[in-house]
Amino acid sequence: MTINKEAITHLINEDKKEIERLESRRTDDLGNSINYIENELQIQYLAGRIAGLEATLGDE
Repeated sequence: MTINKEAITHLINEDKKEIERLESRRTDDLGNSINYIENELQIQYLAGRIAGLEATLGDE
């Protein structure tokens, strides 16, 4: 199976930008604790996805 390094690198960069955006929302009033938790879960999901994508690049 071939891995498109450019596509994976693009996904990693986009996910990192999204994490930065979500982290900046930590200082905003998110309305209630549910919104805060959803924001934190999304950050953790993206961090895990980045780790998986980076591992995929490293395995080649």
